[in-house]
Amino acid sequence: MKAGLRSPHLILAAIIVAYLVAGVQYARLTPPWQAPDEPAHFNYVKYVAEHGSLPVLQEGDFPAAYLARFTDPHNTPRMSIDPIRYESWQPPLYYLMAAVVYRLAPAQGQLLALRLLSVVVGALTIYVAYRAVAALAPGRTWLALGTAAFVAAVPMHVATTAAVSNDTLAELWVDLVLWQLFALLHAPTQRLRPWVWLGVTLGLAGLTKLSTAIVAPLALAALLWLARRRAAPGQRCRYGLARLALLCLPAALLLAPWLARNVAVYGPGDPLASQRHAQVAGEQLHTATRIAQVGWARVATEFMLISFNSFWGQFGWMGVPIDGRIYQGLAVFCELAAAGLVWRLRTLRRNWRALPEEERLGLGLLALLALLSAASLVGYNLTFVQPQGRYLFLALVPAGVFLSIGWRQIIRRALRPLVAGLLAGLALLLAARSALRAGPWDKWTLAGLAGSSAGLGLSAWLPERWSVCLYAVPYLLLLGLDFLCLHSFILPALWPH
Repeated sequence: MKAGLRSPHLILAAIIVAYLVAGVQYARLTPPWQAPDEPAHFNYVKYVAEHGSLPVLQEGDFPAAYLARFTDPHNTPRMSIDPIRYESWQPPLYYLMAAVVYRLAPAQGQLLALRLLSVVVGALTIYVAYRAVAALAPGRTWLALGTAAFVAAVPMHVATTAAVSNDTLAELWVDLVLWQLFALLHAPTQRLRPWVWLGVTLGLAGLTKLSTAIVAPLALAALLWLARRRAAPGQRCRYGLARLALLCLPAALLLAPWLARNVAVYGPGDPLASQRHAQVAGEQLHTATRIAQVGWARVATEFMLISFNSFWGQFGWMGVPIDGRIYQGLAVFCELAAAGLVWRLRTLRRNWRALPEEERLGLGLLALLALLSAASLVGYNLTFVQPQGRYLFLALVPAGVFLSIGWRQIIRRALRPLVAGLLAGLALLLAARSALRAGPWDKWTLAGLAGSSAGLGLSAWLPERWSVCLYAVPYLLLLGLDFLCLHSFILPALWPH
């Protein structure tokens, strides 16, 4: 595969350009306010731009009954966004930045300008994701490119990064923290300055979105490892405390003014404004209520299914799913990649020490980030019914890394006939089930399974240099899915007739 990756920077540029084309199309064509929470984010930006201060979250800023009508695309054009202000508790960094764009844009183009700002930040996020993985695994360009392509091409992620929201900027800071941590793991220097810059990034992340706090344990874990490896036994405590201070000081200085303002506005017991948010947004559907209605099993099933679907694409205000057969294809792809990842881990287990220790720790940090992100989603859904896969996007780099590793493993020449046989078996089982039920045949799924089986089987006879093309197939298909989702699902469903 190395022979096919002689121009990684050109490939990265192509990935970013493809993302920009898709992102701009989503920003231009998605109807106004048909992205989750977009009106509330826009109103925050507008308030900062027009008043020069931060808004205060108050009772009535989450009008549940009004939102239920507003999110119907037939009603949205006729209703005002003014009452929708429930994001006014969020940290201010994104909104301060967006307020500058709001002021510079013409009145009729403010929404598009803010959406395009998110697209630009999304492009930076792809670049930083690439650099983070390149710092983790120097020499494994295929892994960095695969991760960048995954971040660029997940349809729901493209839609999210083409909306007015602080989510994309939060992702950028999280990915930048990963890049800094991986660089520190590999750097032989004992310099202190990188820890100051890491603290600055952590502070900026906290000033953008509170959920970015999940990267703090990663920084602490990396610091503990470095103290054990880089310092003499009698100097480890001093080594760690000095760097911890350099880490915390800039973050604290950046966060202090906002926290002090919240104490003055919401009271000394609510420096994060989270209690006020829980009070104002309490009209959301509670998980306990849903369990009482349908039971634990149904709620758990809905959580898993909707979270998976909405990770890949469930648009508008979660009201526009895509074709179920596409979800099935994505599930098969994830299962193959998961099997490949398990296979690869089993292989590494026999010779685990052959992998550099820095890479082993880096992969562990990525796994920890993925677990913390998933735990955050589960924890939120223990209180409110919010099974939205986009809440996992802070862990998109770990997802891209592990998926890319698994996919590359499963398409190795020796495994291709086995995988082709499995796909052919799935096609036969589906055909048999359709025949026994005497119902309509799922021709597209059958064709996809049979075609994938035939393609993998035949690819075993191709020269090894063609492996890079096979590796790129799912990412190219995801890019095509971006445009299919926009033109075949989003626009027909969200533009009122």
